[in-house]
Amino acid sequence: MHDITRRDFLNGLAWAGISGALAPLGAFAATGPAAAGYPPALTGMRGAHQGAFESAHALAWGGKPDFGPVSGPVEQYDLIIIGAGISGLSAALYYRDLVKADARILILDNHDDFGGHAKRNEFGIDGRTLLSYGGTQSFDDPASYSKQAAALLRRVGINLTRLEDAYDLGFFPRYKLSSGIYYDPADFGRATLLRSGLPTSSPVAADIRGWVPGLQLPPSFASTLSQAPLSSAQRSKLQQVLSPGKAAMQYFQGDQGEQRLYGQSYLSFLRRVYGIEDKALLKLLSMTLAEEAALGGNGVSLALAQEGGLLGLPDGNWLARQLDDDSLAPDDEREDDEGYVYHFPDGNASLARLLVQKLVPRVARFDSAEQCLSTRFDYNQLDRPDQPVRIRLSSMAVQADNQSGGTYVRYLQNGRLHEARARHTVMAGWHMMAAHIIPSLSPNQKAAMRANIKMPLVYAQVALRNWQPIARSGVAAAYCPGSYFQYVQMDFPVSMGAYQPRRAPDQPHVLLMARMPCPPFGEGSVADLLRQGRADLLATDFAQFEQQIRQQLTGMYGPHGFDANKQIAAITVNRWPHGYVYEDALYQGKPAHLLASKRHGNIVMANADAAGRAYTDAAIDMAWRAVQALKAGT
Repeated sequence: MHDITRRDFLNGLAWAGISGALAPLGAFAATGPAAAGYPPALTGMRGAHQGAFESAHALAWGGKPDFGPVSGPVEQYDLIIIGAGISGLSAALYYRDLVKADARILILDNHDDFGGHAKRNEFGIDGRTLLSYGGTQSFDDPASYSKQAAALLRRVGINLTRLEDAYDLGFFPRYKLSSGIYYDPADFGRATLLRSGLPTSSPVAADIRGWVPGLQLPPSFASTLSQAPLSSAQRSKLQQVLSPGKAAMQYFQGDQGEQRLYGQSYLSFLRRVYGIEDKALLKLLSMTLAEEAALGGNGVSLALAQEGGLLGLPDGNWLARQLDDDSLAPDDEREDDEGYVYHFPDGNASLARLLVQKLVPRVARFDSAEQCLSTRFDYNQLDRPDQPVRIRLSSMAVQADNQSGGTYVRYLQNGRLHEARARHTVMAGWHMMAAHIIPSLSPNQKAAMRANIKMPLVYAQVALRNWQPIARSGVAAAYCPGSYFQYVQMDFPVSMGAYQPRRAPDQPHVLLMARMPCPPFGEGSVADLLRQGRADLLATDFAQFEQQIRQQLTGMYGPHGFDANKQIAAITVNRWPHGYVYEDALYQGKPAHLLASKRHGNIVMANADAAGRAYTDAAIDMAWRAVQALKAGT
């Protein structure tokens, strides 16, 4: 098992190979004059936005559609990179370091902005600009980064000590804010928002440090059950789950113990050991991983549940001894560790922006990462013929392959097919799509790429004119197991450089609402559930998202004075039908990424897909690996 986490919510996606047509956007889909030609300020449906995927979908579903003749002259470069996410941008920098200092590089991306999932969201509210993120949140455990990844952060000016200092750990205590659980009326009979810890076996303080550091410690989950809208039968079942007994241990004894842990689902365990059939309870106990691992319900394996500290399982030390597997023992928690605090106000979009400025200096002028944060980028500078590195957005690669002396890439821009050639090509995008655009790949490698599946997720950012109802509720971050959005949280309280937002309750603030769309009780394998979730996500238009956002926030904070018509200023729905790398994806019994990431002539594979890990450092490491292979010529 690998740790799967929301922390570095994926990096360099080049394609969203997604399906479905988008309905007209809702009330908050307007862009406003400030957004013209400036993608970060666009609201409404973002992420996999209209125009970014239709051609890829035609290719994936139609096989070999006719995109017409190549328009214009064939351009020549030293390197073509498909995907302007963190991995692709890093690869460009490394190529100029290691292969050719004055290399001419073309970077293609199908989206209208760079960064992949490291997407910047900006909101203008009452004359003030608020920053947030469309995907990649933070640097998780940067002390564990490889020397190459750590060096890249330093090179672009990211100082982890300053990032840590920029996080205001005193913000939530000042307003007496903690975490909570929202019991929705559809599942639990009555809308109830309670201060509460999560239903996990982890210490409450550890959950807080890893979720939203600085929150006041809430009451434990067990201590809140008497206040929750639960029946006596439901409370009785939860008390059993909170104190695992002999039945839970016996389940893992004998020859079947290891097979059960690694081959069965958490819900089947809850049903067999505790006799739980109540769907509300099954959601409550399993959906804690909806944001953390983009899975819940039937998608949660017993091994993932044990790793995530879900309730009802025997003690990890006992399991480690019983199954002779030391990895099952819980990690020691450092009480002095501040946790998940390495966060720019726009998430890891700042890293993408710092990389772009290194490659295209004229895009913006600043002297530090703090200044970058408040600097508006000139997107007109990204693709100019007089500069050695060109970043070409809204350009969908539809074919790439080796040819005599190098590689070629064909891409669509504004409905026309274009061609560029280069000595080398780096595939820094979604590997499943690469299987469709590189004709000469072996059938086995294509199959491995298709098996390297992604996990759908939504990060909706809701800009509020004020957050007084949240202040009155005392709950700044809520787990909502039965709701449309399973997690709601106030943005991290970070101030850097000139970005010093006023955060009193009568001032604007941004809420993150995270949704895992896979049906909790869907049937089939994890891959089947991911496809069902993707279909659900793509069938949902912006107006439906807006309706769900209004309804859920009213249920949560309405009793404390929340009025959606007055308080919601703007909504950006960051839709990622292909989000996290699924770390347990297999092909022929082995991790799918091992064969999917194999070099193909002068084409090398980067992106976190190549590592099988949904982390920013993995994206950087795979860029380094890819360019090292090109340098070595092996």
